[in-house]
Amino acid sequence: MKYSAILFCCLLYWVRNCEGSSCNSSRSSAFKFTIRSLRNETGHWVAQVHLGHHAQQKDVGPWQVDIDHSTEKCEDTEAIDIYATITAPTSARQAPRAPGYELVPGLGYYKLNPEVRRWHEALDACKEEGTHLLILNSEEEARAMNYFFQKYPNYAGATTQNWAWIGFHDQYKEGEYVTVFNDPLATTGFMKWSPTEPNGKNQDCGLLGKNFLLADFACENKQPFFCEKEI
Repeated sequence: MKYSAILFCCLLYWVRNCEGSSCNSSRSSAFKFTIRSLRNETGHWVAQVHLGHHAQQKDVGPWQVDIDHSTEKCEDTEAIDIYATITAPTSARQAPRAPGYELVPGLGYYKLNPEVRRWHEALDACKEEGTHLLILNSEEEARAMNYFFQKYPNYAGATTQNWAWIGFHDQYKEGEYVTVFNDPLATTGFMKWSPTEPNGKNQDCGLLGKNFLLADFACENKQPFFCEKEI
């Protein structure tokens, strides 16, 4: 998403200027907040609202907050409606600054680099561009990479023409595959192996094939590689 998203615009509370009345609130299931209603020393009713938002680390700020209100009087009753709009920062949703990335709607930004490299070199190349080696979370995402395979069908110097590096390996312990973020591969949502794969020791780095299935390969081999940035 290349633009700010309005997370919510909601009625927070109203206050009635009547003896013994209490504040009513309209709450959204998307967040939680607490309202405190009390009468001050001058006899006026006061409602205090505290809202908290906890963004993920990648959602850098600042978040913009706009507050508006309206009042309505009817005989001896006054209603105050207060609205809060919180706008998400755009920087977390911008496309990678490096050239060559393309948006797959609903999934993320992707790039297939046809310049072949060893797995660790590919890992560093993605990091330098502010992205990471591709981690597949669904079969839909795996099949979406077909577009990039078709766009770059040949890779000069590649050990094999049918595979590209992605972000998993079993370099820590043979047979225990983890992502570049050290999450178990089995928890990513996609773990479909090509027939006869995985197939042995000293083949510790992950690949995605043009058959939309996974394999492992010697990390020192040179292959094209996928970089990814989530939305």
